[in-house]
Amino acid sequence: MARDPKKRQKALQRKKAKRQQKKAIIKRLIGFGERALLRQAGNWPLHEVLLTGEWAEEGAIIQIVVARRSPQDQIAAGVFLVDLGCLGVKNAFARLFESHHDYQEIVRDMRSMQTMLPADLNLIAKILDEGVNYARSLGFEPNPDYGQAKRILGEADPKACSVRIPLGGPEGKPFFVAGPYDNVDRILAKLTKAAGPDGFHYLVPIGPDGDVFVDDEGYIN
Repeated sequence: MARDPKKRQKALQRKKAKRQQKKAIIKRLIGFGERALLRQAGNWPLHEVLLTGEWAEEGAIIQIVVARRSPQDQIAAGVFLVDLGCLGVKNAFARLFESHHDYQEIVRDMRSMQTMLPADLNLIAKILDEGVNYARSLGFEPNPDYGQAKRILGEADPKACSVRIPLGGPEGKPFFVAGPYDNVDRILAKLTKAAGPDGFHYLVPIGPDGDVFVDDEGYIN
């Protein structure tokens, strides 16, 4: 006897729902597993620490990578974009790489933009701490993923580093260089509130293409 088409359709829908539920559970478990491993990654042996070569220049916007290797040969990396002139940690993320090849792709992309050199882990910790504290004094919080990415620093001790971290720009004032995704009006308003109208320097794009900049003294660059 032929099966009722409506019953068959309901059975197919139930099977589809079960498959979708199973996929969702597996996805959550995989995500949880990665998060758990990233929490442990601060205890893994260091793989490498990289820092923008020109990091000590006045008002520098720099890149940082801290990578650790697991006993299973996975690589966990904390990646940071830091504005020492004003905004602190503009971007940050932690990621678990199953292969060295996948990790190296990220590093190659970063090296295509700036020179990346080996660095001391305690120096990195000091750069991040002082950059974040300086930005907070001006009203700017670090990227929401900063806390998770910083876990990968593990035992790093900023107090063990005696290197001076250059903060701000000319005359020791905050120095804002606008990037393509910055809310310029909001940032300038916060700087004015924190430092006064003449208490900071800036360089912001003007014109339709954004390739011409004007500074706080009205000079076009």
